[in-house]
Amino acid sequence: MTGSSLSYTPPRIAVVYTHFPHYRAPVFEAMSQSAAYDYTFHYDPKGIEKTIASGAAAGNHHFLAVRSWRGLMWQGGALALARDPKVDGFIFLGNPFILSTWAAVTLARMRGKPVFLWTHGWLRRDRGAKARLRRAFYRLADGLLVYGARAREIGKAEGFDPARIYVINNSLDYAAQKRAREAALTMPDATRSDKDVPDKPFFLSVSRLVDSVELDKAIEAMARLPADTALVVVGAGPKREALEKQAKALGVDVRFTGAIYDETRLASLFLQARAVVSPGKVGLLAMHALAYGTPVITHDDLDRQMPEVEAIDAGVTGAFFKRGDVADLARHMGEFLGGNTKEARRAAAIARIEAGYTPEAQVVYITAALDTKIKRVG
Repeated sequence: MTGSSLSYTPPRIAVVYTHFPHYRAPVFEAMSQSAAYDYTFHYDPKGIEKTIASGAAAGNHHFLAVRSWRGLMWQGGALALARDPKVDGFIFLGNPFILSTWAAVTLARMRGKPVFLWTHGWLRRDRGAKARLRRAFYRLADGLLVYGARAREIGKAEGFDPARIYVINNSLDYAAQKRAREAALTMPDATRSDKDVPDKPFFLSVSRLVDSVELDKAIEAMARLPADTALVVVGAGPKREALEKQAKALGVDVRFTGAIYDETRLASLFLQARAVVSPGKVGLLAMHALAYGTPVITHDDLDRQMPEVEAIDAGVTGAFFKRGDVADLARHMGEFLGGNTKEARRAAAIARIEAGYTPEAQVVYITAALDTKIKRVG
């Protein structure tokens, strides 16, 4: 090893979020292990709901309080951070309703520090004031870190230079899912305890039970499938009672487990389900299901989808039904009741995740984006 390599100090990148979503922990940890950049993470430590962690104890995590008012946020410490001479570049959460970010990004760039926004980007073409707001906000930054190729294409159509839009995909804790998957697949049948798994072919839904999930369509589709088919619904929410009544009225086998956070229990369900069904938009659930090799069925209206839908390969790792068409949903569900291609589908789905939807893959994409604006020596 050369002396210059030994003395190399990676550029410091401040990652500024409002709070700490628990699903970001794996990618933040992978970023922390990077030799290319020295990442620090800044956010409000207070958890605000079950999906928001209360902060991490790691030395490179720092707390910046957030104040909220009618959907708008202010993170005062972000402006002081933007003036920190020890920081070489910034990644801000790309939410235009964080008013302090407008000022912090502007200040950082005035000081010659590269700034990226970490964001969904465009889910669809905007119109009117919303479109103007998004364009103005995104133009503050040197580059956008977006979750999917479609966001990049829409951004190009909106007049943005595609060279400034970097696709970094999304991810969950793939290492934990892989461990759970391999443990479940190697466990002898005699020692299994699959209390959640029906003794018949079944489909799976994992989500909050709210209107936007449109789970009523999956239950209605079940009435069009063979009687020896079940639907397992994992999750809690205000729609549960209505959905239970619907299933009873239709005489279909729908089993509500409530919320499950134990990855071992989820592994058994994912691995044995014929497919995961998400009649409304599908987001990180696609990552979760495909990590177990389980195909995903969701609707085909990309203007009403999340970027993670791009991981689904129609006919191989999932299927797209005509949005709102229960008969078409049932038809696609029926296609997955045959088990002849299950192993091939599983291999293709897992390969898809491992190729680009892990925390480690995201770090590669983020590093490549930063390298376009920040010179690394060593």
